[in-house]
Amino acid sequence: MRFLLRLGRTPGRDLACGLLFGAVAIVGLIEVTTNARLMDTFGRGPDPGPALLPLIVLSFLLIGGAALLLKGLAGWAFTPPEADENDPIETPPPSQHLHAAALLASLVVLPVAISWLGFLLASALFAAPWLVWLEYRRGVGRRRALLLGVAVAALLAIALHVVFVTLLGIAI
Repeated sequence: MRFLLRLGRTPGRDLACGLLFGAVAIVGLIEVTTNARLMDTFGRGPDPGPALLPLIVLSFLLIGGAALLLKGLAGWAFTPPEADENDPIETPPPSQHLHAAALLASLVVLPVAISWLGFLLASALFAAPWLVWLEYRRGVGRRRALLLGVAVAALLAIALHVVFVTLLGIAI
């Protein structure tokens, strides 16, 4: 039982998340690459076909899972041993349920915002507050969190627009 409680600490959490993301990515990649209907047009002609986006997303997921797995392994290997086995387990962090509810609510509002403002502006306005909040929670300070959050949100919105509208030709 004590091992499960310690799994919530950073190296254990990184290992668990890395294994989960890696497993999901590998299963997804196997499913996509063995699906003949998806892979028929992949790499043939100017249209990459419907397999391109899942392959890109699953590849990034696999890379991220491997990075988390390596980070967890390194953290586990270089963490000093516990001083006392009878020390109390750290108290869990406060609940994040309100943040998750706010994210779900903003996801519900996003399609309406896209129809009013267009994809580029709505996606930037959706991502900016969340990225600013995440940076601020890291403890980087308000000004830096604001600058980084807005800059990354703008880059993310532009990248999404380029991939979906320009490269894939999806009309929004």
